[in-house]
Amino acid sequence: MPVFLADHAGYCNGVRNAIDMTLAQVGTGKRVSTLGPLVHNEDVQQYLESQNVSVVKTPQALPGGTVVIRTHGVTPDVLKYLQEREDLEVIDATCPYVRRVQKIVRNASQKGHDIIIYGDYQHPEVQALLGWAKGGARVVEPDKDNEEIFLLLSPKTVLLSQTTQREKYFLELAEKLKEQCPDLKIIRTICGATALRQEASATLAALVDLMIVVGDKNSSNTRKLTQVCQEITTTYQVTAAEDISRDWLTGVENLGITAGASTPHWKIKEVKEKMEEMEKMEQEQLEEDEKNSTQEEVTASPQDEPTSQSDEISQEEVMSVQDEVKEYRPGDIVTGTVVMVDDEQALIDIGYKTEAFLPRGEVFLGGDNSLKEQLSAGDPIDVLVLKIVEQDDKIIVSSKRLQRERRWKELEEAMEASTNMQGFVKNVVPRGIIIDLGSGVEGFMPGSLVDVRYIPDFEQFRGENFTFKVLELNRERDKVILSRKQYLEDELEVKKQETIEKIKEGDVINGVIKRLTDFGAFVDVGNIDGLVHISEVSWQRVGHPRDVLKVGEEIPVKVLEVIPERERISLSIRQAQPDPWSVAEQELAAGDIVKGRVTRVVNFGAFVELLPGVEGLVHISQMADFHVKHPSEIVQEGEEIEVKIIDANMNNKRISLSIKDARPAPRDFSVQSTQKEENQGVTLGDVFGDLFNDKEMKE
Repeated sequence: MPVFLADHAGYCNGVRNAIDMTLAQVGTGKRVSTLGPLVHNEDVQQYLESQNVSVVKTPQALPGGTVVIRTHGVTPDVLKYLQEREDLEVIDATCPYVRRVQKIVRNASQKGHDIIIYGDYQHPEVQALLGWAKGGARVVEPDKDNEEIFLLLSPKTVLLSQTTQREKYFLELAEKLKEQCPDLKIIRTICGATALRQEASATLAALVDLMIVVGDKNSSNTRKLTQVCQEITTTYQVTAAEDISRDWLTGVENLGITAGASTPHWKIKEVKEKMEEMEKMEQEQLEEDEKNSTQEEVTASPQDEPTSQSDEISQEEVMSVQDEVKEYRPGDIVTGTVVMVDDEQALIDIGYKTEAFLPRGEVFLGGDNSLKEQLSAGDPIDVLVLKIVEQDDKIIVSSKRLQRERRWKELEEAMEASTNMQGFVKNVVPRGIIIDLGSGVEGFMPGSLVDVRYIPDFEQFRGENFTFKVLELNRERDKVILSRKQYLEDELEVKKQETIEKIKEGDVINGVIKRLTDFGAFVDVGNIDGLVHISEVSWQRVGHPRDVLKVGEEIPVKVLEVIPERERISLSIRQAQPDPWSVAEQELAAGDIVKGRVTRVVNFGAFVELLPGVEGLVHISQMADFHVKHPSEIVQEGEEIEVKIIDANMNNKRISLSIKDARPAPRDFSVQSTQKEENQGVTLGDVFGDLFNDKEMKE
């Protein structure tokens, strides 16, 4: 009785990563807790407990130290609580696929959509999703009466699924809801690894007489896996090898084993070894019974011994041949050696009694290569068994389909783990780009997902190698959706975080001006823009940043403030330059007569720029020897004038100036009257100025 193990059985990448992350923290000697069971498997939990990993039910009960968020994820409120606790180090082991669904729910909720989640209401993943929906979601549970949901549909309804549900039933529900609500938006969020595991188990179930599903009874994906297999053949779900009954094997010629995503490899191995041990014991019993039967026949009829011996040898030969035939099944992956190659096929030695046939059409031929140019005798090669013709002792194999299958698996794993993939631009179409992913698989990259900026013409990318993320896969439709934009955004985010961690307050660094606004300038300091407020653009007064800056200009800036959690950086251009007052201290002194430009005229005087960024004040009383009603009678903005420095307090950045002491104005009324506006009245003060002071008046 051969025992076959289904592909993709056991840990998925999400579970494996969560366990590895947890054990890595244990290895540092930290106190480690998980918020709820890390995975739904009692054996795994017992193992983690043996490694001093404790399970805590509520966030408030966490003792401090390191907390690992399990694969199912948590609500945003819980995540915020954990991150704000100063005594906790948070390790987020949420499955990347689950995290993607959380983002979908959050975005749909923010846009005001009505959200329907197909899944088990009490499951931790679903409870977390409800939190991301901010209470704006309803749950439709499998195998329950959900007729009321049809009454609540609206044109803005979004349907998605718990990641471990069965896609078959999800699509059936989607079809029914679509009939009622044509505008329903359907988002397929069932984990790619879950779908693969169910598909592989169903394929194996169709080929065997009995299926054993290994996994914890509380595991959602294990229960769904059992349902899949039960629809095809006799199936039992077990948590451990000791659950297996020998009675199950009666009449069974071949047996299949699969396992849920949270089932550890050692449990699968125990079950497989137990089944093989039972088979061995059964075989030994049969051989013992046969031996006893043969001895009885020999004792009764000694003359028949040669014939019996001859029959026995013949039977062994038949069994040997049968065993050899059963070595391979369609779907087996075999490593062989090329024996012979012609124009139409290659013969491959795979350890069978005859060579396997590899047709030319089952090999990827690079460029215009022939089969002889592609393969040579002695080359090792992996092939997939397609067909066994027993009457001709002939096996037909394929290299192409195996490579394609492996490439699909790589794509599925890349999508699940959100890792980067590569391919080259094969073609440009009106709506996007066709990417050659290798092994006969092509992907489509919509125009909106090619770059982070608008690209008017994609022809420039033809023949280039691209790095991207896999967004969507559908093997039945041969559909692969890719995004270079997401990869670029992720890279920019990483570089942005590196920049934020690297720069410190007080640093003077170089940046490139990206944008100018009324209130300041945005400067790129390394994949993140910092703001230079208009008050920090220059030591001089600036009406608008464009008066002194240009987009694309590289300039030194000083870091004033860094707020990592808000990704905010405040910068200064003027503080990256020498303080003009330090220059003024060297070049200006009380008593000096210097030239300057009037920058502002106010009621009490005028401000005059003496050096770039250095201004002094001419008080109205220092403008002329006669009474001045308003400074505009004497000076205008933008006018170049001579002034005398009366007082220079460089520490407080204050300079007092005088116009009248620099160029005393005549007291002739006729001269002064020309500086006044027409039809303006004249006072005695205008004529006599300071001719009479208070003392003289008293005398």
